[in-house]
Amino acid sequence: MPLFGRSPYRRSRSTVLLVLILLTTGVLAWQAHYAVQSHRAAAESVLRDYAALAADELVRRTAAKIGYEGYYPLVTALADNVRAASELDEGVAAIRSSTDEKLAAALPLVRRFFAADPGRSVAFSAETEVPGELSHWLASALGGERGKNQPYLSLQGIVNGAPVAVVLRDGAPTVGFEVDLDALAPFIRGAFEDRPLLPPTLGRGEVPNAAVAVALSDHGGVERFRSAGVYDARFGAASVFEEEYGGVLQGSRVVASIDPASASALVIGGLPPSRLPLLAALLLLAAALMATVVVDLRRERVLQKLRGDFVASVSHELRTPLTQIRMFAETLLLGRVRSDAEARRSLEVINREVRRLSHLVDNVLQFSRAERDSVALSPESIELEPRVREVIGSFQPLVDGTGVRIETRFQPGVEASVDPDALRQVLLNLLDNAVKYGPRKQSVVVGVEPANGCARLFVEDEGPGIPPRERELVFERFYRLERERTSSVAGTGIGLAVVRDLVARQGGRAVVEAGASGGARIVIELPSPPVEEGALP
Repeated sequence: MPLFGRSPYRRSRSTVLLVLILLTTGVLAWQAHYAVQSHRAAAESVLRDYAALAADELVRRTAAKIGYEGYYPLVTALADNVRAASELDEGVAAIRSSTDEKLAAALPLVRRFFAADPGRSVAFSAETEVPGELSHWLASALGGERGKNQPYLSLQGIVNGAPVAVVLRDGAPTVGFEVDLDALAPFIRGAFEDRPLLPPTLGRGEVPNAAVAVALSDHGGVERFRSAGVYDARFGAASVFEEEYGGVLQGSRVVASIDPASASALVIGGLPPSRLPLLAALLLLAAALMATVVVDLRRERVLQKLRGDFVASVSHELRTPLTQIRMFAETLLLGRVRSDAEARRSLEVINREVRRLSHLVDNVLQFSRAERDSVALSPESIELEPRVREVIGSFQPLVDGTGVRIETRFQPGVEASVDPDALRQVLLNLLDNAVKYGPRKQSVVVGVEPANGCARLFVEDEGPGIPPRERELVFERFYRLERERTSSVAGTGIGLAVVRDLVARQGGRAVVEAGASGGARIVIELPSPPVEEGALP
């Protein structure tokens, strides 16, 4: 396994772990959604059962109320007052003039009375005109088989496309009346409002009829009553009137639904809300976290590769001066120099390469301290020109014999608040970069000038320059220009990163500009020392 970078095994393992985490998150989310849906489905089923119970109860109450308070008093009074079909009008008049309160309350249900002697046609009261189709349908209905000895019987049918209903009592004569279906609403409302449709044992008696939406439609599908609630089919059920109570409203249909706001009183835990938005948000969050992990892994791989390149670059940069030092040191030790001049030249080379090694080691150490955030600086007010000249003098042996000239452009008296050792390392890095990436026999310009209330230090070379799109990137650790990655010029990629870090820690900034000769100009702006109170400007 390589020391730096990630092996294919580790990369594949990371991919597998990411996939497993994503699958696990998806399965858990699906299971949570399934559990909530199952709970909700069970709660909805319970509410539908309670709605069916309410619908059945309304059917029972409505049939009983209309049957006992409407149909039965009317048909009984009609049978008592009409002994033959010819007495129908007199009997109807007696009924309408009766002082019986129950009978008076039931009379709105009658549209027209009728009577029929055995074997004779149906006779209607003279109150309203009778359609021929109704007479035909009623005669046919009276001729059918019916149960005997019932207090009354309700028959339903469709005449001319409209629903009709009649109530009759068999005998001699058979008497009855056509029902005014529009008059059923008050009786249905009375049955609905009488008491709660759901038994008090459900919901501790806290579920009134206002929480139950009901609607009743007759056998022809015409709606005859609707409560104030809003019907919701998800929590609804239906019940149909059968033959009970003499077939009152037989074929009519009641639909009922429970208000979901009352679910908490009827179902333990209430009606669970949908978790889809929350689960979707969690899945999106998980996906975002996974994407972040993937990005971090990719960055880690890139960083590992850069570190590997850094180690290789440092090794290469160390190897070259060490080889030079070893070679010239052996030359001196073996006495192979032919003159004092050659001996001095060998010592100069060793001195130059040792300085280069010291500079490289200082950079690596400074970079390591910055990574650990253990950099300690002590800024002080200093004049830049003498300090910069001193650093240039210590750097000069590194360019002797290369044809590189170092020119200076100083404005005297420029001061800055800076750590002297940090300034030295910054300037050495800039000079090293300028010499390394510029042409041989070039002129490297070092300048100091005041600008915008700060001190500017710049180093300009005559090299190919830095493209605008990469002028910020060169200050990132391990970054090297694309053209330099394939060149023979060695580099660690940390020099300018160390420069920016040291400058930023002292309140300054480092930028790249285009040089006058087309090369690169690295500009360092350092804060000027504070003006002492009472000092002359």
